[in-house]
Amino acid sequence: MLAIQFESKASTLRNLPLKQGLMALFALAAAMGVLPDDRVTALDPASIRRLVDGLQEARLLRSAALDLAPLLHETPDELDAATADAMVARLARLVDTLAESPSPATEWPVMREIFGDPLLGQLTGVAEVSLRRYAAGSRETPQAVAERLHWLALVVCDLAGGYNAYGIRRWFERPRAQLGGLSPRALLGANWSSDDAAAARVRALAAALSGAQPLAA
Repeated sequence: MLAIQFESKASTLRNLPLKQGLMALFALAAAMGVLPDDRVTALDPASIRRLVDGLQEARLLRSAALDLAPLLHETPDELDAATADAMVARLARLVDTLAESPSPATEWPVMREIFGDPLLGQLTGVAEVSLRRYAAGSRETPQAVAERLHWLALVVCDLAGGYNAYGIRRWFERPRAQLGGLSPRALLGANWSSDDAAAARVRALAAALSGAQPLAA
């Protein structure tokens, strides 16, 4: 999984909402396997271009080059306040659109690296032999499986700031008081849907780690 570790700079508070939006977009793109496998350390034009190229290659967010155009030439610190403010809403739309866009071709490799085939097969409800065929592209990933896989990528995005791959696996297996003493995997059960109540509770718990909701993790 892509490592994102932005360097702290003296000007870090300038256009802060824009930077936060960019970091959210990078984090989600990384969890979805859209970015190259190297470390992102700066919100600079070169990193933005790599992000746009990855999205285009995966046929996601076709408007990203236009929406992010100012940042292909200037850093967030260099943008004037009006331009930066206008881009915050654009970034929110991009993140929302990407969150609603399953991409099994790019998500299988990342999720296999995080969970391993046995646990990922249990979480997505498919046999390991089928999982490998879907991941290899020799069989099309069924819609229900693609939606579960994408939901897992969203949860991994929320957890990645506080856990490594081992910690993420443990998070799914550990009983949680907020889930009635069940582990996230147990609460999901079999044949779950990304739209059902159990998935919503697990996602809310994971989102709390990123500050999205006031829940303890």
